[in-house]
Amino acid sequence: MEKTIEIKAIDKEKALKRALNILGVELSDNETVDIVEKVAPRKKFFGLFGTEPGLYEVSIKAKAVEKAEKKEVKEHKEHKPHVHKFEKEKTEKHVKNEKTEKIEKTEKVEHSEQEKEISEKVAFFVEKMKLDIKYKIKRVKERVYVVEFFGKDNALIIGQKGKTLNSFEYLLNSMIKNCKIEIDVEKFKEKRNDTLRVLAKRMAEKVSKTGKTVRLNAMPPRERKVIHEVVNKYPDLDTFSEGRDPKRYIVIKKKR
Repeated sequence: MEKTIEIKAIDKEKALKRALNILGVELSDNETVDIVEKVAPRKKFFGLFGTEPGLYEVSIKAKAVEKAEKKEVKEHKEHKPHVHKFEKEKTEKHVKNEKTEKIEKTEKVEHSEQEKEISEKVAFFVEKMKLDIKYKIKRVKERVYVVEFFGKDNALIIGQKGKTLNSFEYLLNSMIKNCKIEIDVEKFKEKRNDTLRVLAKRMAEKVSKTGKTVRLNAMPPRERKVIHEVVNKYPDLDTFSEGRDPKRYIVIKKKR
């Protein structure tokens, strides 16, 4: 807060002293004084009879530096919670990222170990069967792996109507837990599915025409599913499975 007063005095020092007395204040370190000489003092008759007082404007105000410092401190206080919030959010995000990275690393190790186990089992059977064949393993879904074979002895892996392939697949899934393993040889399963659809359609039409129940050969779950999907399109037919894997088979019969 600025205080200004006009004082008559013979010099600036006395003007300040009188101003402080009149205003009833004491000058502190945090205040500055501006003294403007409006009317200069004049000596009477060559100084023989003293000096006629001049007119001074005395202004007392807080130091600008202090105000700036106070403003800076105030701004600092105002921004402090924001900085704290940012740091808190940053810390929480960092912790979250660390947890995510840890989970991803754990899953990566688990998948790596799972693939290693599958590879070891497959390599064991290929060696024992003395097959001239190569394979690669890829994960297609969470805990679902496909083993693809390719080489000179493809036919030996497939077997008659895919029986050897199905048996190999069943054996691997029995030995390795916590995941599902599928085996394929140069897209044999895709071609096999086409063959199964033709078979299912032919058998469905036969049962519809003759009314006699038909029992198909044992099939793995994947192949039975293809048969069910085709036969279920016939409203007058019923289809279900009997037996236990790996000898479980499909029955197609006329609805009563």
